[in-house]
Amino acid sequence: MTTVPSFYAAAAVLRAGPAAGAAAVVAPYDGGGPYQQAFARHGWRTVAVLPEHRLRPPAYRNATLPVGYGDRVVHRGLRQTVKALRALGVSAVVAGGAEGTELAERIAWQLGLPGPDPASSPLRYDRGAQAARLSRLGIPALRSIRTARLADAVTWARSCPAAGFLLAPAAAGTPVDAVECADERRIGAAWPALWHAAAQYSGSPHLVLSELPGRHRYTVDTVTRPGPDGRPEHVVTGLRVDLQAGPRAQSGPSATALARYTTRVLDALGVVCGPATTRLAYGDDTAGDGPRLICALAAPVMTPADGAPRTTTGRHRPAGLPVPWATPNSPFFQDRS
Repeated sequence: MTTVPSFYAAAAVLRAGPAAGAAAVVAPYDGGGPYQQAFARHGWRTVAVLPEHRLRPPAYRNATLPVGYGDRVVHRGLRQTVKALRALGVSAVVAGGAEGTELAERIAWQLGLPGPDPASSPLRYDRGAQAARLSRLGIPALRSIRTARLADAVTWARSCPAAGFLLAPAAAGTPVDAVECADERRIGAAWPALWHAAAQYSGSPHLVLSELPGRHRYTVDTVTRPGPDGRPEHVVTGLRVDLQAGPRAQSGPSATALARYTTRVLDALGVVCGPATTRLAYGDDTAGDGPRLICALAAPVMTPADGAPRTTTGRHRPAGLPVPWATPNSPFFQDRS
């Protein structure tokens, strides 16, 4: 079964709303996914919120409005943008990608819509902020450093012996592949190009150097909504294998274990509504160390976080994982391709 990730975003934000309305998609530089089609199925209009040229990452300065949006708002300042969206009747806000996460959360907050505190926005897309948060809460995480200075990264690597390292932009979801580095020399060789690419696509030159994740890697797609008790309820909508080196041992992670760890991560990162994509690694299947977060993004689409070949086994809900709010009449069972 193949599903359309953005449909889950639409389903999440429409679940308690009226039969029709308007949804804002913030910074849809790469088209923002097929949001407009997903919302249109429910009779909703879409509004593209495009930051003006000076507020965009350099790589997107000349990005044009993707087709299919009913309205457009050029973002020059928060107050002006919120006023325009309120006049258009916007009652749902989603990020078109990682670059729109902070602005989308600030807009939703000002409109009084459900969402996390925008003061903690980096937790929903920044690898370094995520790793630090998990460590503070005692949740197993990869050792790492977030820095814009090569000297700091090399010094950290010398003090943190590891079988290898992963160098990646701090901003998850940018179209820049991470680089596996065997040693300090390789870190130095990979740094300039990655530093420049990160600055171009995210507007920040900060990179995250971490110990090399386990060779078994997975992507977990989720949608979060308020539960009956008001607390966030995370529902797994898809799980796939990104990379699996060698045969899987019987003691490897089960879908339930991956889902349980993902739920802990989403709670720690303050994800309270909407879609998220979480990438996990699992090391030595016989060690019993459990999953480790590579990165998470509070959006339904993520660029591969490493340059390794991907083996896609299909986007599906693993057997045994409940979808407590999806019934046979739910949109989840009506929009498949």
